Amino acid sequence: MSYKTILLTTAAAFLATTAAAQTHSFAIVTDPATMENCKSALENYRESVCKDGLAAFIAAKPWRSPDELRDSLIHYHKTRNLEGAVFVGDVPIAMIREAQHLTSAFKMDEKGGWPMRDSSVPSDRFYDDFDLRFNFVGRDSSQTNLFYYSLAAQSPQHISCDIYTGRIKASDKRGDKYGEISRYLLKAAAAKSRHNPLDHIMSYCGSGSFSNSLVAWKDESITLREQIPEAFKGGSEGAKFLVFAMFPQMKEALLQEISREELDLALFHEHGVPERQYITETPHPDDMDGYFRDANYRIRERIRAAVRRGKEAEQAKDDIVREYDIPRLWMEAWDDERLAVEDSLYDAATGIMLEDIARNRPNVKMTIFDACYNGDFREDDCIASRYILSDGGALVSIANSVNVLQDKSSSDLLGMLSEGYRVGEWMQNVNILESHILGDPTFHFSAPQDAVRPDLKKTDCKYWLKFTEASYPCDIRGLALHKLFALNYKDLSPLLLKIWKGSEEYMLRLQCLHLLAHYNDSNYASVLKDGANDPYEFIRRKSAYYMGKTGTPEMAAELAALYLSDYNSLRVAQNVGFVCAHFPDSLFIREFERQFAEADWIYDRERFHKEASDLFRQAFSLESSTGAALRDKDDRFRKFYISGMRNQPYPQHAGALLSIVCDSGESEDTRVQCAEVLGWFVRAWNREEIVRRIDEYLNSGADTPEKLENELIKTKKRLENYMK
Repeated sequence: MSYKTILLTTAAAFLATTAAAQTHSFAIVTDPATMENCKSALENYRESVCKDGLAAFIAAKPWRSPDELRDSLIHYHKTRNLEGAVFVGDVPIAMIREAQHLTSAFKMDEKGGWPMRDSSVPSDRFYDDFDLRFNFVGRDSSQTNLFYYSLAAQSPQHISCDIYTGRIKASDKRGDKYGEISRYLLKAAAAKSRHNPLDHIMSYCGSGSFSNSLVAWKDESITLREQIPEAFKGGSEGAKFLVFAMFPQMKEALLQEISREELDLALFHEHGVPERQYITETPHPDDMDGYFRDANYRIRERIRAAVRRGKEAEQAKDDIVREYDIPRLWMEAWDDERLAVEDSLYDAATGIMLEDIARNRPNVKMTIFDACYNGDFREDDCIASRYILSDGGALVSIANSVNVLQDKSSSDLLGMLSEGYRVGEWMQNVNILESHILGDPTFHFSAPQDAVRPDLKKTDCKYWLKFTEASYPCDIRGLALHKLFALNYKDLSPLLLKIWKGSEEYMLRLQCLHLLAHYNDSNYASVLKDGANDPYEFIRRKSAYYMGKTGTPEMAAELAALYLSDYNSLRVAQNVGFVCAHFPDSLFIREFERQFAEADWIYDRERFHKEASDLFRQAFSLESSTGAALRDKDDRFRKFYISGMRNQPYPQHAGALLSIVCDSGESEDTRVQCAEVLGWFVRAWNREEIVRRIDEYLNSGADTPEKLENELIKTKKRLENYMK
């Protein structure tokens, strides 16, 4: 069958299904080889999507570039009312550059420090956000399905998806990729005919995630109860909350959990790479022998690592003796082959690997990997894909293609799934550059009889206002607030404050905080102050972060009070330490010392003061060094400190950055770097002043290099998005 015939056939199918009352369409995008080898399964899947309410059609052709496919999706959106798409097989991958502000954490050097492949973000936002504009950079010379693009200055500098997308991509190396794809499509099709409410969930926190603060960990049971209430009505099996220290070998317990046929949703908060979930740092010891075994393993691994780096073994041992004052006898067997095998097995117990998934056949319908790189689909294989392509019942993975920030909410608006929304419809509202659906984006859980599902296509503020009322489920109210924000509802700020003050729901208040961060007004200030005493740890944590990033003097006292009252919440205390230097003239330190003198509830005051001072000293040392670097044109570390302000955008140094931008005597690279860094001042009290200064410079008639002008335009748009 020719490609033209395929398109004509699918067009006819579209018309036929449209006549059967579907108002929106869905594109199954694939390549010729996958079409030829998986034709029956593709058609079976298409029919199942049609029966589920979407006019599905197959678009199969040799896609020469992401641009060609993107143009087709835009055309389908205009002519066929396209709702979403899934990319099946070898569909081109867009690698995005100069858009790190659209990620949660990715900040790899794009200027030559890292290979282009590593310093770019694989992202399907290229396909599903039609407003974003890109400049083509080039095609990868070895992995030819990778195409590089930079985010254009003329583009919006925020994500707002027009459709949702997903990917189904199998490994070339296992020798049966078309068989894997076919089996998955048949599995996904069959699932649509089954009644499956969202009523069994499991959450796991690995070491190094927010489980390090049990104050943070405990709150997830409250937020998920708000979002997925049915899971808490079925006894102990309905909702399980696991943490790395529960058993020495959490791996086996987790593999058993995800194999449960009744499990609907699993959330993994952990570290990750494409081929591994890092379940825990080491198996958690539960007796003295376990601690000794763990210590010996760590010592041997440290010596092996040093030798691999070229250091002599004896020198490595000397280093360990000096650092830990332990006998050299503990180190003598570091090169024993038998122990090397045992240590390898010991390490394997700390993670779920690709081969583990194949052996254990996950049955969990949907998995959220709140981890780095587990969904890196530019690789031949990755954890998130392996889950769904296994022989088990797993259907959908939500995962990240690059590294991801831990200090974010991974379950915003998750309650939409409880109401029967498609996974793609949920993700369309919460996407960041690196987040992706691997599997069927049209999958949805069975809606309850009393489901509340507002029409996501509505653009009338009055329509969405009614869904902000207290009678509606938590995340439906949150969704309505996000829709009102997108529609630029003029009275949203006071409405957010009203709902914030009147709601007991953790996740709804969190959405109010997220959205109010765009308003530099008294309502935002009021919520930040209230947020410092909120029962939800994540709100307290984010309030600390936002307070510091504003840099307004009135927040220094609030931030100091938050640290003193909540220092046992590890993540809150860390965030205070991270942002405390954003106030001018050591204002925070003076406030802390004043309040500490009056804080008679502090136990072991000397130790407390030393720990706090050490934390704050690190922050102020970095701020001081940054200020010095900005003033010293000859400082060889200047670019390092300027780059660091992407994480630490000190409001008090904005003027210095602007001065460098406007100084024609500075190098072009440095001026462009400063212009880019200013785009990270989105929460600073002086962001409006930064925009005014940029406008003045751009309109001054100064001879401005093109790269600098483009970067200033991007920065201006980024800041204006936070100036409601």
